[in-house]
Amino acid sequence: MSDQTLTRRGEATRARLLEAAVDELIERDGALEVASVAARADVSVGLLYRYFGSKAGLVATVVADFYDRSLKETGEGDDRSLDWAARERGRTERSVAFYYREPLAPIVLTLLAREGEVAAVEARFITKLVDDAARSVQRGQRQGEIPEDLDARMIGAMLMGAFRVAIAEALTRSRRPSQSALTEEMWRFVVAGVRFAPEDVPEGRVAPPSEDAGPPTA
Repeated sequence: MSDQTLTRRGEATRARLLEAAVDELIERDGALEVASVAARADVSVGLLYRYFGSKAGLVATVVADFYDRSLKETGEGDDRSLDWAARERGRTERSVAFYYREPLAPIVLTLLAREGEVAAVEARFITKLVDDAARSVQRGQRQGEIPEDLDARMIGAMLMGAFRVAIAEALTRSRRPSQSALTEEMWRFVVAGVRFAPEDVPEGRVAPPSEDAGPPTA
């Protein structure tokens, strides 16, 4: 059997273990037992430890995969030819849609963050979010759409922190706000936070969403 075949099998086994871990976390409200995950994936407990090192390593990998997917999906469809507001409106829609669609989202945001290895994953992800948000604000400043006196990184940190807390609040309510309503509130907060005011919108008003915005995605 070739090394390439072994590698393909290894990747498939690892993927099954991650899928089993996600199912376990969702069904048990954030709890996970190694033996149960191995049984779900139809592998030995020893093989699980071979791939992930520990229970904490498995959970951290699940969280890292979740955040990687959020970044990928949020970035898809980003059109650099659009102005700042259009690009960031789309990003807001895709971000909210992603978290609303993912059953793992409330667990990651509220139940797993206190795990040691997960906290390290969270820290890297938050740094990435703030970096991206700061670059976005700077781009808006260069284009003359956002005031130059704003501290881009500080504003980016504020926006990302508020988004995470707000989305966690929405996802853990017994009655969630609708996806479209939350998207609108998020977007209004972003617009106010960066003091964005297009010339064709009266002062104090928020630019309306595009006609095809609708209910919308990280």
